[in-house]
Amino acid sequence: MNEKELAKRLKEIRERGLMQREASVVGVDLNARTVELSFSSEEEYRRWFGIEVLDHSPGAVRLDRLNDGAAVLWNHNWNDQRGVVESARIDKDRKGRAVVRFSKSEDGEEMLQDIADGIITKVSVGYQVHGIKLKESKDDADVYLVTDWEPYEISMVSVPADATVGVGRAAEIPQEEMPASAADNGTIRNSEPANNPTPKGRNMHEKIMRDAQGNLVRAKVDDAGAIQEIIEVIERAGDGERSHVQRGADAERNRVRSITELGTQYDQRDLAMEFIGNGKSPEEFQRALLDKMNERSAKPIKDAPSASLGMSDREVRNFSVFRAVRALLPNASQADRDAAAFEFECSRAAEKQYGKEAQGILIPQDVLDRAFNAGGAANTPTGATSGANVVATELLAGSFIEMLRKRTTIMRLAQTMGGLVGNIEVPKQTGGATAYWVGEGADAIEGTPVIGQIAMTPKTVAAYTDITRRLLMQSTPDAEGIVRRDLIAAVSQAIDLAGYYGSGAGNEPRGIKNYTGINAVDLAGASPTYAEVVQMESEIAADNADVDSMAYVVNAIMRGALKTTQKFTGTNGAPVWEPGNTLNGYRAEVTNQLANGDAFFGNFADLIVGLWGGLDLTVDPYSLSKSGGTRIVVFQDVDFALRRLESFCYASASVVP
Repeated sequence: MNEKELAKRLKEIRERGLMQREASVVGVDLNARTVELSFSSEEEYRRWFGIEVLDHSPGAVRLDRLNDGAAVLWNHNWNDQRGVVESARIDKDRKGRAVVRFSKSEDGEEMLQDIADGIITKVSVGYQVHGIKLKESKDDADVYLVTDWEPYEISMVSVPADATVGVGRAAEIPQEEMPASAADNGTIRNSEPANNPTPKGRNMHEKIMRDAQGNLVRAKVDDAGAIQEIIEVIERAGDGERSHVQRGADAERNRVRSITELGTQYDQRDLAMEFIGNGKSPEEFQRALLDKMNERSAKPIKDAPSASLGMSDREVRNFSVFRAVRALLPNASQADRDAAAFEFECSRAAEKQYGKEAQGILIPQDVLDRAFNAGGAANTPTGATSGANVVATELLAGSFIEMLRKRTTIMRLAQTMGGLVGNIEVPKQTGGATAYWVGEGADAIEGTPVIGQIAMTPKTVAAYTDITRRLLMQSTPDAEGIVRRDLIAAVSQAIDLAGYYGSGAGNEPRGIKNYTGINAVDLAGASPTYAEVVQMESEIAADNADVDSMAYVVNAIMRGALKTTQKFTGTNGAPVWEPGNTLNGYRAEVTNQLANGDAFFGNFADLIVGLWGGLDLTVDPYSLSKSGGTRIVVFQDVDFALRRLESFCYASASVVP
């Protein structure tokens, strides 16, 4: 590789953006609030351009930015600084080490304690490449020695990309998402020092972007993204066809992006990083992802992937719907808005993570998770409306009796995917390999799995509750819980009912019953006999879809009938409904969402419930203005998908009394 080709490769690496590597904590001093850590070594790492080795010889590492009070961040979030680098060095064992000091803020205190307790153990360093040379060429890749590189921040990380080696690594941050002030992407001259980051307090930012003439430039832009000054033209428009190397780099970016997005979407980030590092294609990753999903059994929502913002239990408890409602009212005072600063901050974080703009305020998934798992409720006293009976001479919110609601089951049985953005495609294997008998010396006929996709698009369910002026004035946790649970219960019931009976028409998702191709059993009476219960299992087993984690779902009337019906008539034997709330040896759930005479059975892990964003809450102060009450309206986007039609059976009586 000549000097010109090497310079071109360096430019591609720099345009690609900043890089990261992970290492581990070495020691903790709680009194001094310091942590000693290792942040780099000379371990080989396979990147898109080949194998990378960071040189740790004298003069190869620019430590000025680290030793000038560089930031210690959480998960490379530039807006979440937890501490500062006090000193950094390269030791004789050719490893980079640093001593960092943590802030006395609540976040800094919490992180320091988690490190001391061994909860947070992984470290990652962000760095910029300034110079490389070709070290050697192997059979499948070139080995590049990074002879000039500059670390610029150190992060504590929750999930390392590779925890199996002494120093793990993380994927490169895409160049388009990284400010040029940190990337310093505009030059390939190795001798030039990196630009210092933009000083705090300035409203100007540096960014790599296209100008009005189509040139790729490094420019200063204002907060609105408008170019104020062009610092450097990196690539002029109309320079001709991109080189073969550039096209290859674009293809590699698309490969990494596709695998990363799938890994994030299905909570398989570690597997995604493994496939990226091994040079696998997105199609190969899809097949591996499908195998992983097939290994999963039914599990409760609390164990399923979530769209968590990382809120602590204390933050979840402190999130107040009442404070948000008061701040959203037209006559809200500045004090009301200040009091709801935390709620609005959470809403903004949720909007950014979910890619969704709230009509009012977005309640994060962290706050909703436990509520969506609630199974039933209580009752409102006769004549009570809109929470009026909650407030008496003495507030007895803890004694409030909630309205009786039907028990929900779908969210506890199905596989839930939270925090979705845009329409999604769920991978599904539609065909498999076939075996053949062949003669000696003959070749087997090739057979590969066929991967299909199931589309999911958001459907919106809305609910509202009315609260009185006096209830809104309360600030007790019990009163807060009453309104929060009522809203969640209303949405959960609508989702639950649609999961079984949704028509799939208009704005309603399709439920299990209305999928063409599921198994079906016609019941002779309003309640199934033991033989009909077993037949539901047999229909699924005949399709090779039976698993141990399947469950029956019936309503309370059918449960009562099954408790008084013998398995075998005339023998005075055991009832169909078995001890431990099981049917035919399988788990049994009861919900009055089902119509009389209906029963469902199957592997509910093959039912996917998709939830887009958080719960969007708006305030209607006008509908109840005469009484001073307030109406709270919530919206939730949801859809269902059946990964395998054969996994379900629907039973129904032709005549129900």
